[in-house]
Amino acid sequence: MTEFLAPVSGDDRFALLVVSVVMFTSVLIPIASVGFVQWRKVRERETAAGLIHDMLARGCSTEEIERVLQSAQMDIGSVESSFDQKRAPFSCRS
Repeated sequence: MTEFLAPVSGDDRFALLVVSVVMFTSVLIPIASVGFVQWRKVRERETAAGLIHDMLARGCSTEEIERVLQSAQMDIGSVESSFDQKRAPFSCRS
């Protein structure tokens, strides 16, 4: 490795290091952001599935579940931000 960099001067090595870091960062940032977005979507869907499972366990009908999700202007993927798992904001008719 040192033989490869031997003919390169100190200033050129620094420039090579800077360019390498910039290139690595420019590749890493988009990959990480896509990964984080996908992870967030997975977590939101897990939370939505938990909400639906909880509502079904309480005896809610599918119409009530749809109404709760639609009344809060939620779709299946965005339940996490508005659902408090400690107390339910609704009660199902038995």
